[in-house]
Amino acid sequence: MKIVIIAVVGVLLLLGGGGGGLYAMGMLDELLGIGPEKLADGTEQLDAEEVVAQAEAAVYVQLEPISAPVFNGERVKFQVLLTMSLQVKDNSAKNDVLSVLPRLRDAMHRDLFTNPVVRDQDSGAIDIDDIKSRILSLTRSMVGSEEVQDVLVLKVMRMG
Repeated sequence: MKIVIIAVVGVLLLLGGGGGGLYAMGMLDELLGIGPEKLADGTEQLDAEEVVAQAEAAVYVQLEPISAPVFNGERVKFQVLLTMSLQVKDNSAKNDVLSVLPRLRDAMHRDLFTNPVVRDQDSGAIDIDDIKSRILSLTRSMVGSEEVQDVLVLKVMRMG
């Protein structure tokens, strides 16, 4: 009789632990009908199909890595290597960006070599928001404001 009770208690503990784990991971939310229906900003939460549709509709133009120097007086203190991608409206916008890519890279080099990329010279903190807005402005001036939606900074690396 003791063995049966121990076995039943063990099975209940295993099932409870497994169910608790599934609940904690959120895997039972849909089954139980719980979870946030609206996000914090008041917009409705997208279901998985809508997220997949948006991801499939997004078109990106991958840019080659580009470097920007950080000066300390007359000398280069270190280099910043940026890997970026442009999110564009559709495939025709992607073709438009690709057609002006050499001019765009030239403008990006001129901008990054003449304007500072660090927020604070003492700490060396890189001002990514400023870089994104400058590159977005450059790209939109060459391609059109409707074509380019965002600049995504994929990787930032300090060298030296």
